[in-house]
Amino acid sequence: MTLAELIDWHRPILVDESVGVRRSWEEMFTYTLKHYPHSTALDTFDLQILSERLAASGMHQQIVVAYAKRWSALLERVNEIKG
Repeated sequence: MTLAELIDWHRPILVDESVGVRRSWEEMFTYTLKHYPHSTALDTFDLQILSERLAASGMHQQIVVAYAKRWSALLERVNEIKG
């Protein structure tokens, strides 16, 4: 599974969320895809490296930590997605 596939799987789940929540997730996806291509295999996606890259780009540390937590929780669901 790739980052793009995981993101595409997760987007429909966000339909019932508020506009602010959806926007926050989309911003996270956008920032992530600036550092990792859509075709990145999940087994090569490194949250530590992503966090370092986001912090180095000037992103506030609290946001970096929140994005890492979201990604971690989403990555834990990969087995569920694969069925």
